[in-house]
Amino acid sequence: MRKKILLIAPTALDFTGKPIKKKKLYLPGATLISLAALTPDTVDLTLVNEPVHDIPFDEHWDLVGLTGMGSGLQRAWEIADIFRQKGVPVAIGGVAASLAPKEWSFKHVDYLICGEAEDIWPEFINDFLQGKARPEYRMKERPDIKKIPLARYDLLSKEEKGLWRPVYATRGCPFPCDFCSIQSYFERSYRKRPVDQVIRDIRAAKKSGSRYIALIDDNIGVDWKFFKELMEAIAEEKIFWASQCSIHIADHPDMLELAYKSGCRILSFGIESINPGSVEAASKTFNNPENYTKLLRRVREAGITVSTEMIVGMEDDEESVFDGTYDFIMENKIPLPRIYIMTPVPGTGLYRKFIDENRIFDHDIAKYNGGKAVFHPKKMTADQLDAGYWRLYNKIYSLKSIASRMRGIPKITEFKMKTFILGTNLHYRSHVQRKITPGIV
Repeated sequence: MRKKILLIAPTALDFTGKPIKKKKLYLPGATLISLAALTPDTVDLTLVNEPVHDIPFDEHWDLVGLTGMGSGLQRAWEIADIFRQKGVPVAIGGVAASLAPKEWSFKHVDYLICGEAEDIWPEFINDFLQGKARPEYRMKERPDIKKIPLARYDLLSKEEKGLWRPVYATRGCPFPCDFCSIQSYFERSYRKRPVDQVIRDIRAAKKSGSRYIALIDDNIGVDWKFFKELMEAIAEEKIFWASQCSIHIADHPDMLELAYKSGCRILSFGIESINPGSVEAASKTFNNPENYTKLLRRVREAGITVSTEMIVGMEDDEESVFDGTYDFIMENKIPLPRIYIMTPVPGTGLYRKFIDENRIFDHDIAKYNGGKAVFHPKKMTADQLDAGYWRLYNKIYSLKSIASRMRGIPKITEFKMKTFILGTNLHYRSHVQRKITPGIV
């Protein structure tokens, strides 16, 4: 009899502990459809993205697999507990589970899959089907990024088919930011896929019904020779795309021009802080806040909408950081700003540092969502950090502020893209009003 396997991407929890639900995923994650491509067709496989799907707890399953980012790990454990009470074995993997102390997950699951999935997931499934699966599987070496199978875009449900489709061209980031789970997970490695395989994936993603592609790379702008080759190939595909990138692309006007011509319309930059002392404390001295305004203006002038990710509560931040961050965002008319409270993610250098300094006072992983202080900041109280953060976010996503920031969208931007950016602002506004950190689902 064929085994029935259920793979779940859990949602996050709101501040009351309730799972966050949505009607549609405008950008589905790549994890489930990538795992599906690695799973033998000798099993019956079902994929569930919990933000838009209900979990079929009452059906028969031979195995449940869970993955999750950040605070979604808490929801994964809750789901695992329910299935194990029904006698269903549960496996968990992903960045958060791989970095967290393994005893945390082993209180809730039967199998722990640590590391990139391309080699260890097929090994685990084969062992499981033969009845000899081990409790723990760890990546022995990085999988060959040149042999990544095509993700199963054909398995995306109608609820997952929003505007964007996920594709990635690189893995990892070489920068030393001590707060970053990606830096820790990939050990500062940076690997590039063959351009023809990226194009293969883009074509499959387009075939699933959209020419809006999210290159879900952690930092697509590292190797400019590769970037140039990739942009020239993508330009032939007639797509629109968005991604995350180092702000250093603004020092390369030729790369910005290539990006725009290839269809780039949104770039997200992790500029972290307006405070030079905090940037230095986070080992990100290659970013200079004094240059941000000039660099972001260059991006806009190239026709690309700016998105930023910033952090408050960093080591040199005082309460003045909230007003300063608001003024910076509004003066630069950043259309898509996201802000997080400094969070010591388990497995990162920051987490180890704060543990050594005895500064973490809350170990409830559900609160590690970027919207709650779980440690003692140096230059304000945790309560001041919480209050300042939500006050800042409510100001940024007031209707008046949204209208002002929308003027930062380049005039040449297509109407559908402008509509998407406005819709995203209104979506974030609704989440802020519910004290849900924008971007976590």
